[in-house]
Amino acid sequence: MSGCWRRNELFGLTSPPALLAGGGGGGVRKAVESMRRLIRLFGRPKVAAAFLLLALGAAALGSFFPQRPAGDPAALARWEEAVRARYGVLAAPLGWLGLFRWYTSPALWVALALPVLATVLCTLNRWPALRPRLLRRSAPHWGTLVTHLTVPLFLLALGLSGLGRQEEMTLAIGETGTFSTAGLALRCDAVTLERHSDGSVADYRVEVTVWGDGREVGRSTVRPNAPLTRGRVAVFLYGYTVREGRPVVTLRAVVDPGYVPFLVGGGLFLVGLMLRWTVGNGRRKSEDPV
Repeated sequence: MSGCWRRNELFGLTSPPALLAGGGGGGVRKAVESMRRLIRLFGRPKVAAAFLLLALGAAALGSFFPQRPAGDPAALARWEEAVRARYGVLAAPLGWLGLFRWYTSPALWVALALPVLATVLCTLNRWPALRPRLLRRSAPHWGTLVTHLTVPLFLLALGLSGLGRQEEMTLAIGETGTFSTAGLALRCDAVTLERHSDGSVADYRVEVTVWGDGREVGRSTVRPNAPLTRGRVAVFLYGYTVREGRPVVTLRAVVDPGYVPFLVGGGLFLVGLMLRWTVGNGRRKSEDPV
């Protein structure tokens, strides 16, 4: 009876010869061959590069639309008012398309998953030729493999960052507020505006005191594009205004779960470059298939 069965090479299962030779065998064989062609297509470097560009474009798309805040009803009300004023009748269709919740949308996660899948398949397709050289401890080939593996890490960090939490609070000088989602309390000590010779504002500086567990844990300065960081929490200067003659600032705390994968991916990428170009002297032999 065992001689009446043949092994299916793709799935590792056994099938009757009648199914492979005729009848339903043609459909099975076509399905197997179609899957192999699809795997080879996804494993091509050009396809992986195209998917990577698609993922970067999809991630950048969310930056063109203000994302819906979570957790703070006052911030949500301000956001809704600003969206209606900016987009008018287009606000509702853009909301249906998920562009205001883009970083948690399934479309973005699919776009991020495609280059990860293509990178893994590309690496597996090249593995038979790459493995003998890796066993000889060839530093350039190890560097190539490591840099390939950092792509999924970077995409994972990008996707996790989209799941991060944000919270805003407005403070005048001397006031203290707490970011509940971040577990961080800040007191606004001073607000300074640096100006150019023509009187225009050159820089904003907000001096803050950081509190934790009921005690002062440090002091820092928050500036545009120079946030206060505490672990995975970053506090940005989001707004400035004057109310009743007093400067008032809006601070935004962002909890980024993609921070650690990004650091790990960046470190591995640098290690891969060092192995590839420093240890390997940047030379690639003609028989190198990578």
